[in-house]
Amino acid sequence: MKNIKARYIWISVGISFLAAAGLIVGVTFTKGAWTKVCIVLIAILFIYMTIAIQMASVKTFRYKAKPKKYPTISYLIPSCDLDELVKKKGYKARIEPYGASYLKIDQTNAYKVVLIRNCEKYFHPEEEKTTNSPVNKSLEKCTKFIGFEIFLDYDEDALRKLPDFNLQGNNVYYSGLYVEDGRLICPNYIEPTEAFAPLYEQLLEDLEVKDDVPQEELQ
Repeated sequence: MKNIKARYIWISVGISFLAAAGLIVGVTFTKGAWTKVCIVLIAILFIYMTIAIQMASVKTFRYKAKPKKYPTISYLIPSCDLDELVKKKGYKARIEPYGASYLKIDQTNAYKVVLIRNCEKYFHPEEEKTTNSPVNKSLEKCTKFIGFEIFLDYDEDALRKLPDFNLQGNNVYYSGLYVEDGRLICPNYIEPTEAFAPLYEQLLEDLEVKDDVPQEELQ
């Protein structure tokens, strides 16, 4: 009954009610064993109606949560190769099964750009194929870390997860974005604090993006 639509259950309740009403009338015209049969059938129908009404009510009046809306912002991105662009800006590459991760250290600030070209491998990494790179000692002196995870390949499931990538703390600012129709879109924009605002602007400058008309929400 779980897979039956609510309207069909309500229809069956109506039919059961009419059948039960008919049996109640009919029991007055029966005698002996037939009277007992009618009473048993009436009891079965009422038990069924009780269960069916409960299930139909759950299906009909079930609470449907509205999808949460997030502030969205987008930027126009250059048509050049993003990998070559960030390399020219001093970012060091680390090749991964899902794409590439780029890191740049500037005094006590760390900038990270991750380009995802295979979202399946990103969300389901194969541990034995992950690149084992030495720990960057320069990170130890960094007091602020800012990063963009940019999805060049994605599906509906990835887009649902992206808003959760965005966070901001005392020492970390991180954002999940995706590229669509020449735009770099952040589906859950968090305005950088005064401490992170210049780092955010620097990261946008490194990516050579241009301001676009902000979107009100992710469709």
